[in-house]
Amino acid sequence: MTNNLIKQILKGDARAVASLMSLIEDGDPKVKAVLKAIYPHTGRAHVIGVTGAAGTGKSSLIDRMTAEYRRRRKTVGILAFDPTSLFSTGAVLGDRIRMRDHFVDDGVFIRSFATRGSSGGVSAAVREGIHLFDAAGKEVIFVETIGVGQDQLEIAALAHMVVVVLTPQMGDEVQGMKAGLAEIADILVVNKADLSGADETLQQLKASFADEDFHIVATSAIKDQGIDSLVACIETHWSESLDNGKYQRRRLSLCRQELLSLLREKVFAKLAKKIGDDSFETQVKLIAERQKDPYSAVDKLAKLIGI
Repeated sequence: MTNNLIKQILKGDARAVASLMSLIEDGDPKVKAVLKAIYPHTGRAHVIGVTGAAGTGKSSLIDRMTAEYRRRRKTVGILAFDPTSLFSTGAVLGDRIRMRDHFVDDGVFIRSFATRGSSGGVSAAVREGIHLFDAAGKEVIFVETIGVGQDQLEIAALAHMVVVVLTPQMGDEVQGMKAGLAEIADILVVNKADLSGADETLQQLKASFADEDFHIVATSAIKDQGIDSLVACIETHWSESLDNGKYQRRRLSLCRQELLSLLREKVFAKLAKKIGDDSFETQVKLIAERQKDPYSAVDKLAKLIGI
């Protein structure tokens, strides 16, 4: 069954992809064997992280960009994240409705993941989902975060490039976000540029980030304006990154962070097993009651496992 599943995934079979996506989200241990087998067939997709505050129109923008990439005969995978549950009535269901035009397109695969309590809203399963889409032949993969915050930093550790979506109404907030945006953004998009204040926001962004090496683009997803320019900008950035070595450096960084993440997870699980729940919870209670500081508690637990 596993061998057949692998073969079907590499052929891009939608049922096989959906089946493994479900196993990934469930944390099924069988996933690792499949991922190991398909990994040599990855590394071809362009992974684009899309982040921004709620209400900036991220999903509508991804919907329009997907349509543009399909016009360019590119296959697309979309990973969107739900802050609570796959079955919530929150943002993700609305996002999927806005992307309904792509549901019957064999060249597009859309999947929403529950975050399962991930601190920044980006599921721990996202890397595995990216590898799956990549092996299944998706040439462009969009990863949409819940909003800005800690998941901004997380998406920068998962994608080849990051698109940050703003709106004209956010003009006054730009200065407060400046450091974070400069740290993660490759492209800034002022969406809903048909609204008043768009020109002022664009000028403010250009003045604020005059020394930064990223593009600033105006779009209106609802009116399908500026989308071709945005996609062209993404492709230009990718081409430039390949030429100047930035893409290769980002790729090494992503692999390094993935390896550290997997190693940290494995080591922590082994240490937690050696410590035992009782010893751990005892220290938690002592800390909560202020009978012990967390640093001394860590020293105590470390001695239990010989480090």
